[in-house]
Amino acid sequence: MHSEWNFHAGHPENGSWPDRYRGSSIRCVDVFREVVASLCAQPGRTILTLFGTVLGVAAFVAVTGIVQTATGQISDGFSQLEATTVRVTDQEPKLAGDASLGFPIDTAERLCNLNGVSDATLMWVVDDEAHPLSIATDPYTEASMLPGYSVIAADNHIAGFADHGMTAGSALDAFQVDTGVRAAMLGSQTAKRLGITDLAVPRTIYLGGESFSVIGIMSSSSRIPQLDTSVVIPDTVALGWLGAPTQRNPARAVASTETGAASLIARQAPYALRADAPERALADAPQDWSKATRGVRKSMTGLVAGLAGLSLLIGCVSIAGATMASVTERIPEFGLRRSLGARTTDIAIQIITETAVIGIIGGLLGGNIGLVIIVVVSISQSWTAVVDPLLLLLGPVIGVISGVAAGICPAVRASRISPIGALQHG
Repeated sequence: MHSEWNFHAGHPENGSWPDRYRGSSIRCVDVFREVVASLCAQPGRTILTLFGTVLGVAAFVAVTGIVQTATGQISDGFSQLEATTVRVTDQEPKLAGDASLGFPIDTAERLCNLNGVSDATLMWVVDDEAHPLSIATDPYTEASMLPGYSVIAADNHIAGFADHGMTAGSALDAFQVDTGVRAAMLGSQTAKRLGITDLAVPRTIYLGGESFSVIGIMSSSSRIPQLDTSVVIPDTVALGWLGAPTQRNPARAVASTETGAASLIARQAPYALRADAPERALADAPQDWSKATRGVRKSMTGLVAGLAGLSLLIGCVSIAGATMASVTERIPEFGLRRSLGARTTDIAIQIITETAVIGIIGGLLGGNIGLVIIVVVSISQSWTAVVDPLLLLLGPVIGVISGVAAGICPAVRASRISPIGALQHG
């Protein structure tokens, strides 16, 4: 004789099975409703559970962002100007009284003929030990050396190479250099120090007692900052008056190259300038920035991986400990749910969802706190903050992963609570 069941009682004749044979289901919205209710029921416990994740993620984001920012400052130090500048120095020993320059008179033109060179100039700083030149605006006033200021001998390409604008007057031209006119250009700081602000009236300065007509005042330049505190005179005048550059301050040919062409120009320049003895022209090319920072990038990658692992561990331990204690407190609740038909998987899903939500909230809070720390440190050091957007996304990801991992053990324990065990516990 077979038993017969109606629909409401679970009768098989209506195409259904008793409740004990059917798998119950729970909607996602119900799970999240229960999670929110559980987390809000004891806000103090929830905040303590969040603390470890917030701390771990904040430390991860802050340290990684500060390292990236510091690396960015190194990149700024190796500027685009340096990466596209090649310097060639005369290495030929000079004998006493030797008036040879060591470079051909058309040095700038030879360098500009190389494919990849945008501009070039020939210059040297007058040795203040061999030629201590005083600077004055009045021949009848006792002149003196201006500390921190220098005299530079250069060809007529220097203003264009340095990308100098002229705040007053004009730059050296080819006629003045070729004919040896005693003309001078003043750097912006030099002119200010001498009290020369404009050239509406012709001005004259005296270098070592020799008069030079001031033809222009240069504006500041980032390519050759030394020009701001210098007096620039034609190289032909310096050669005839003071002789060749000394070994202490040798002549330099400087070329501005296209991006990526510096290494090639550094190899070609000695042959273009001194085909008879290229070994006497030493070219100084900027180092390969990618090679210089390769070790820094590797170290930073290892640091980020280590911090991510540490953040996961801190978050897991914090959430797991607090959730395990919460499960112990909620044994009667879980026993009641089981007695009302909840499956073990329903209990486990709720616990894991709770820990995942705690993890993602902790990750979001920790990421924002870490970002604030990065900005504060950058401002205090006068840095430009550099933050990878992916770094901010990693905070919630780390939080979710640590939350889910931390919820496994408490979920297993909660799912094993039986109604009878809950009554015995109570």
